[in-house]
Amino acid sequence: MRRSTTLGFLCCLALLSAVAHGADRKNPELVFVENEFIRVGINLKWGGAITHVSKANGPNLINSHDLGRQIQQSYYSGPANYQRKGKLKNKNWQNFPWNPIQTGDSFRIGSKVVRHRIEKGKLYVKTIPMLWPMKDDAAECHMETWVSLSHSGPMFSYKARLTNTRSDRTRYGAHPQEIPAIYTNGPWHRLISYRGDQPFSGEAVKEMRNDHKEPWPWINFLATEGWTALVNDQGSGIGVCAPEPSEFHGGFSGRRGTGGEKSANTGYMSPVTREILDHNIVYEYACRFVLGSVQDIRKEATRIASRKLPAWDFNESRHGWHYQNGQDGGWPLAGNGLALKANNPSRPVRMLSPITFWQAKSARQVSLELSSEKPGSITVYWRGMPPENTSEKPSHWAAWRKTWWDNTRSASRRIRKGNHTRVKFNLKETATYQGGITGLAIDVPDGVTVHQIRVEK
Repeated sequence: MRRSTTLGFLCCLALLSAVAHGADRKNPELVFVENEFIRVGINLKWGGAITHVSKANGPNLINSHDLGRQIQQSYYSGPANYQRKGKLKNKNWQNFPWNPIQTGDSFRIGSKVVRHRIEKGKLYVKTIPMLWPMKDDAAECHMETWVSLSHSGPMFSYKARLTNTRSDRTRYGAHPQEIPAIYTNGPWHRLISYRGDQPFSGEAVKEMRNDHKEPWPWINFLATEGWTALVNDQGSGIGVCAPEPSEFHGGFSGRRGTGGEKSANTGYMSPVTREILDHNIVYEYACRFVLGSVQDIRKEATRIASRKLPAWDFNESRHGWHYQNGQDGGWPLAGNGLALKANNPSRPVRMLSPITFWQAKSARQVSLELSSEKPGSITVYWRGMPPENTSEKPSHWAAWRKTWWDNTRSASRRIRKGNHTRVKFNLKETATYQGGITGLAIDVPDGVTVHQIRVEK
């Protein structure tokens, strides 16, 4: 999400798949895990964020111009204009919210690594992050990162966990989260993905450029196959594969095609979701990185992609669902579902799904399991595909957002009093339910608890 300030593993020696480890003699803060296919490195002075990814004996793709780059965990929550008493805030980031990032702050003060280990091609690091806009302001949370190298090619799995211990117990709403943020060096400037409504059918991919003149540099897009790549002019680079179709942000800043690790020139990409980060939440996500051609990256994304229709069980996680005019009972959910309370009880709580994808012809029902102390009604809305031009400028995506929920793409049902009752919406005969569907909104009465939402055949 962020622009840099110029923009507003134990070193392992591997023979085949055998891995040994030791410190980099010239730079002991750098540690690496590697095998015959790939080399991944972190910087212990910079929170253990990933500062190096390369094929064996190949060039490093990852940019470290400042501490807002790298491959790293980055999260956002309230307050909207975070300020801790006695701490200096960077004038370039005066309106920034609470934003812990793994590498360090905008004053180049690194986050603290409190534990790390490397064993058998796997790396673990635990970090106390700094708050990006502040000077020397450690966040009340910790981050954990796991990296596991593949034994079959230049790939690695990435898992991240945030554990909040904030003294501020305010119930803030959902914010966009980078899961994770990824910055590349200048040669890897071509942003490539598949954005069509026929995923995994072999349709052509597209390159996206953020050559607009709007203040915010990055563009938004829906990757219906769940992957995006930054590649060089020869078509080779790095790709990130999310487990599901996802919104991504990305683009390039500076002079395309040139610049090393310390250059301001950089490519950016990130899977993005909106999440509520409670004061005590434990939040996890995972993805996979692939080095190679666009075809290599797409092949791996196709191999690991889930072919299941969207289904959300709210016993332990919100799964990216969030709200307008309401909130749930807070973290942990503890098997209780989403117990919804309206800010204004005269209006329903609107539940908003994460951006996803399925074909209307493949799934004609939306099913909910809920508990309600009184009868009422609920309304389901569905969102179609973004127009082609939405990924040209941030303002185009914002304009599309305003059209997401329309009464012409909705259906309503009465609900009865009861615990764990099932409500089904059969949308087969609904004229506006067609083509690619990218998410749901659901209006529910105050006091309803939602246990499950499923998209079904």
